[in-house]
Amino acid sequence: MKLKAAATLVLTVAGGMAVIVATGVWALSGGLYGCTRADEELAPTLASLSILDTHPSQTQPEDERYSGCDEDDGFAYAGQYYRLTTSRADVLAFYREAAAEDGWRLEGANPSPSPTPDSLAIDTSALCFEKLAAGTTVHLAVWFPSDLGGSSDDYGLEVTASHDGTAWC
Repeated sequence: MKLKAAATLVLTVAGGMAVIVATGVWALSGGLYGCTRADEELAPTLASLSILDTHPSQTQPEDERYSGCDEDDGFAYAGQYYRLTTSRADVLAFYREAAAEDGWRLEGANPSPSPTPDSLAIDTSALCFEKLAAGTTVHLAVWFPSDLGGSSDDYGLEVTASHDGTAWC
């Protein structure tokens, strides 16, 4: 009888330890942190959105389109930079119209979102739109690197989305 009780105790402890180890491996491999497989698979879909090809005729794409999954915040993204060869106001007016025509809804506008000195940049998008695509809410940001002290010669479009709702402009 004592042998049976000891065996049951050993098996129960071993089973409990296996569950704890498996849960730890799951959490460290993205279960609680990082991108899900669904969000990693969403990045190429975001990169193919037609809005990223839409730009004023006076501007030209720079570099290659980029996409991926933000492991820190757990959302998919894609974007494109453009050479700024027209006024900032013209770019913003263009995207207000073009995004609306493509089914995007304006969620926020801040034509000069520069953070104050020595503060954290929370939202640097001059325009923020959203729409449903690929089974989730997708956010579109029109932003200017110069608002963060970067180049004043370009602007960017970036789309972000996550199946768990953690994406934003």
